[in-house]
Amino acid sequence: MTLRYSRWSPPERVPDVEAHVRAHLSSVADPGDDPATHADAVRVTTKEDGNGLLVTGELDTEASAPYLLPDFTPEADIAANPLTIEVPR
Repeated sequence: MTLRYSRWSPPERVPDVEAHVRAHLSSVADPGDDPATHADAVRVTTKEDGNGLLVTGELDTEASAPYLLPDFTPEADIAANPLTIEVPR
């Protein structure tokens, strides 16, 4: 399977958008949602258009992020990962 993700970018922001595309695909392919694990394996291309540049990343792997798997339920995820932020009283 090939995962793909695209974002439009103004010419001066292409490096930032490329980094975002790499991080997004890497996190989707990692069970721990890590934006760096697969970043070097992402192939990035840009296509010029009258509106800017389309930055597209491709990664040859299966989606592994828990929230993309067929058996994911938000309720079970919340129960397994409770908030650890203290709320001021």
